[in-house]
Amino acid sequence: MISDIARRSFGTSGKVAGRTLEGFAVVYNDESRTIRELGRTFTERIAPGAFRSSLDSGADIKLYYEHDTRMPLARTVSGTLRLSSESTGLRFSADIPETTLGNDVKTLLDRGDLTGEMSFGFRVIKDEWNKERTARTVHSAELLEISLVQNPAYPNTHSALRSVADAAHNARTLIIRARKAKNDVG
Repeated sequence: MISDIARRSFGTSGKVAGRTLEGFAVVYNDESRTIRELGRTFTERIAPGAFRSSLDSGADIKLYYEHDTRMPLARTVSGTLRLSSESTGLRFSADIPETTLGNDVKTLLDRGDLTGEMSFGFRVIKDEWNKERTARTVHSAELLEISLVQNPAYPNTHSALRSVADAAHNARTLIIRARKAKNDVG
């Protein structure tokens, strides 16, 4: 049932390079902005491992643009979307297609019109509310999709486009900085 699907967004910015979009679609234990849903106003946190059953089941989870099912970017069953639950949150890596939508998304990220905010759609399986019912923690949920969005509800998710060359350059830069710092100390 569509009304049972909750969507949450949060964001930050990232540097653009390449066609692999990666980052955190969910940051665990991060408080959302105020959510207004089904006549309630509350804040929310996602507990570590809340999506474990979805990840373990091999469910077909998709990456969309703005939660629009007509705008797919990647999916787990094709291997173009990879998800993992880490201590910080739900990490993802997606291969952005060389399609009109994929090219548009890449251009918008390159220009800074999109800044890497992410969102996620889910169904709550187990949650816990505070006494006033103004805050809840989602302990278990069915992850349905993640989305690249413009208006996030959670403040700390992020994504950025990366390339193999960019990662190699970043690694070389860190090595050079470490060597310089060691020489400056000695």
